Amino acid sequence: MKRKEAESKYKWNLIDLYKTDEEFFKDLDLYIKKNKELLKYKTSLNTKTGFLGLLRDSIVIESYISKINHFLKLLYVEQKNERLINLESIYSKKMQQFDGKFSWINEEIKNVGEKQILEWLQTDEKLKYYSKSYKDFFKHIKYLLPQRERELISKVSNSSSIIYEMYEIMKFKDNEEKVLDYKDKKYIVNQKLLSDLFSHSDPIKDQELRALCSLKYNENNNIKKHSFAKVFESIIKEEIESAQIIGMKSFKENFFDDDDFSFQDFLNLLSFTSKNSKVFYSYYQIIKDYLKLEKFYGTDSNLELVKVEKRSYSVEDAKNIIRNSLKVLGEEYISNLEYCWSDNKIDYFEDKNKSTGAFTVNSYTYDSLIAMNFTNDIDSISTLAHEIGHAVHNLFAKQNQPRPLNGFSNMIAEVASTFNEHLLFDYLLKNEKNENKKLKLIQNRIEFIFNNFFSAIADAEFEFQCYQESEKGTVLTLDKISEIVKESNRKILGKSIFDKFNPESYKFSWISISHLFEQPFYIYKYAVSIAVSFKLYSEFKKTNNSEQIINFLKEGGNLEITKLFLKYGFDCKDENSYKDIINEANSLVKDFEKLLLKKQLN
Repeated sequence: MKRKEAESKYKWNLIDLYKTDEEFFKDLDLYIKKNKELLKYKTSLNTKTGFLGLLRDSIVIESYISKINHFLKLLYVEQKNERLINLESIYSKKMQQFDGKFSWINEEIKNVGEKQILEWLQTDEKLKYYSKSYKDFFKHIKYLLPQRERELISKVSNSSSIIYEMYEIMKFKDNEEKVLDYKDKKYIVNQKLLSDLFSHSDPIKDQELRALCSLKYNENNNIKKHSFAKVFESIIKEEIESAQIIGMKSFKENFFDDDDFSFQDFLNLLSFTSKNSKVFYSYYQIIKDYLKLEKFYGTDSNLELVKVEKRSYSVEDAKNIIRNSLKVLGEEYISNLEYCWSDNKIDYFEDKNKSTGAFTVNSYTYDSLIAMNFTNDIDSISTLAHEIGHAVHNLFAKQNQPRPLNGFSNMIAEVASTFNEHLLFDYLLKNEKNENKKLKLIQNRIEFIFNNFFSAIADAEFEFQCYQESEKGTVLTLDKISEIVKESNRKILGKSIFDKFNPESYKFSWISISHLFEQPFYIYKYAVSIAVSFKLYSEFKKTNNSEQIINFLKEGGNLEITKLFLKYGFDCKDENSYKDIINEANSLVKDFEKLLLKKQLN
């Protein structure tokens, strides 16, 4: 179903927030006016009245802009909406007048000192919860540049951000439809065709077709690989130079923190994964042997090994399945679940003017919103379970933590979403009688762990080595990047069993890892989150007591990341904490192999 054909309850209705442009500009002008009024606090933050007054007024003023920001989120699902585009453009232009205008705030707070600021905060029942934020501020105060230098950096920040935008432009803009001529037949190569070929085509007869279609789909990456390498190197240099400008000795100080996830924790994670990754290629060896393929390419690894009748699920079918799989978490969870997917909170269906993928957007003032592209299959059900996990987590945090402690980082957020996926998988497997469908479920589950843990850690090793080399002064040419790709995969995953249809493909395969360009050093965080959720889920399965996970959801951002994880039994410094995800992977591969062997004997 297309978005325009869907019932209104299956779409966001944010347009009602501002029925006229006049209402929008009235709020925007009020926000700008109130922001200018904050300038009256300049030179007065060394007094309790001045500091607390600025903080109180800032919180109130933010409520004026939250409505505008929530309204403009509609651009995620209506990217060609001319009215929204125009309003967003005017909004951005008007906000430029504040660039550098409030850089004095940090300088004055720094001069007051941490002890005094924390004492003042404790005298106010509402503002005392901001203490954690200011502790973080003073922890990093050594990196605070003088005001004049910060003002200059603020003025050039917009131009330096263009480097990050270049990836998206090169990757997605002006790309023509790709057509492959193969054996007197034309193939329109898009994501749907690849998905069908990789899953349902003939293992031997269509092997070359799969490989050629994959190359055609990634043709743009191949053609522009030298340009992508230069953009990637520029992003790395910009990150390293930015760290140096504020006094950091290394990029590591910017991306790793002892309270969040230390550099030593990161190295331990790389080492542990490397020592426990044998299951990765042993799984693919099972598939290769079963298919009896002389050559085995990456494009053969997801083939449907048994015929499974496709079933189509409606949105309501999906919600019923998820509801039943999550009811073990108790009435409080289900109550929040029903609220989070009530009418207009999820934009379900695809549209040519809608962002791809699935995501949840949160707000201090408004309810969480989810956007996805529901395709009536099991994958869509899993995606919905994942995203609704974020929304319910956000709601629990708001209900149980004061602002700003009800906000939290991605590393915490992904625990809740992936915990839901664990519950859904076990529910589906337990209630599936058809062995072919069980095999498919297990295969999908293995791929989930491999892609989001093992492969993610290999990608994180690659990213780290690129930064390390650049910081040492190495020029990151395409050849150097390609060399690091091979070394990183070998170090984390071991010797590959895959043959190369195109021996040069590794030189551009890394380009599709968008997080390298858009969110540096994010990839490993997602892998850690999944390991934490597996640890919590392992404990849950032993006790059938949902109290621990519900309490975790209620914590929000009350604690630093590693302290929060430790409170719930996951020690980032202890390799044993990661064993649950490894044990799950090994167990699934054994079950997978047994079911395949049973099929062969029959």
